[in-house]
Amino acid sequence: MAVEAVLLIILMSFFLGNTQQSVLISMECQPAVGVVGQTTNISCSFKRNFGADQKIIISAGAVTKRGETEPLFWFKNNTVDGDNRFKLLSKNDPSLLLSSTAVSDEGLYDYTVVNNRGIIEDGTFRISVTAKYNPPFISTWPEKIEEGGPADLYCNASGGYPAGAIHWFDSTNTNWTKSATLKITEREDKLVHLSSNLTFTSIDSSWAPFRCVVLNSKFIQEGETTSHLKFTASQSHSGSELGTVTISVLVIGLIILGLITAFLCHRRHVQRSTLEHNREAETKMLNSPQS
Repeated sequence: MAVEAVLLIILMSFFLGNTQQSVLISMECQPAVGVVGQTTNISCSFKRNFGADQKIIISAGAVTKRGETEPLFWFKNNTVDGDNRFKLLSKNDPSLLLSSTAVSDEGLYDYTVVNNRGIIEDGTFRISVTAKYNPPFISTWPEKIEEGGPADLYCNASGGYPAGAIHWFDSTNTNWTKSATLKITEREDKLVHLSSNLTFTSIDSSWAPFRCVVLNSKFIQEGETTSHLKFTASQSHSGSELGTVTISVLVIGLIILGLITAFLCHRRHVQRSTLEHNREAETKMLNSPQS
C-alpha cells in the first residue's frame, strides 16, 4: 500500500503538473525537537513567487524515514495510511504533528507533497528527541558505615535521553566525580539508565552529607538528591572505649569489695569484743562472794 502511494503521487504530478513548470514553488521544513511521550510539531511551509490570491491546497503526500524504502506515513485527500501518530496540520499547511513521540522517532525524514497546481514538492526535516531523567536516589554499602572504614556510595537515575552524567559533591562542595565510575545502560525503550559508584577505602564523616547531581547531555542540571550517611564508631575506637569501661567497672568493683570486706571485719571484731566482754562479766559474777 505504501509503494502504491508513492506511485500515485508520481502519476498525479505527471498528469497535472507539466503545464505549471514555470511556476516556482518550494517547501521548507524546520528541525523539530520532540519530548518523549508528548506531541512534536514539525513546522513546514511553502515558498512561492506568484500572487497571494493563488491558494495552494495539498492533495497528497508521503513521509519516509531516511534509510527506509517505504513511506512511514502517507495521505491522499481524506485517505490516510501508515503510522497514525502523524497528522497533517491542514490542507493549506504542510506542517505535521507527531503524537506520543518516542526515542525511535529520532532521525532524518524525506517529505513529499502534491499540491492543487500539480507540482510535487520535496522537503526534509530532522527530529531530535529528549527525555528528562527521573529524580535520582542514593544508596550505600554497607548501610551503616564505619568511621575511617571502606564505603561505596551509589546514585541511580533513569528514564532520560540522550545519555547524561552524574556528579558527586561533599559538604564543602568538593567535586568527587573523578573518583566515581559511571555506567550507562540503554533500556528496551531506548531511554537511558545512569548508575554512578563512588568508592572510598577510608571515609571521613566530616565529608558528609554527599550530593548526587544529574546532568543531561547538554550538562544542564536536571535533578539532585542528598544522602545523610549513617556512621558507627570504628572497631579500634570501640575497643578502646570498651577497655576503659571494663577497667572502670573493675576498679569500682574492687572498691566495693574492699568496703564490704572492711565492714565485715569490723563487724566481726565488734562481735568478738562483745563476746569477750560478756564472758569476763560472767566470770566476775561467778567468782564474787555471795552475800
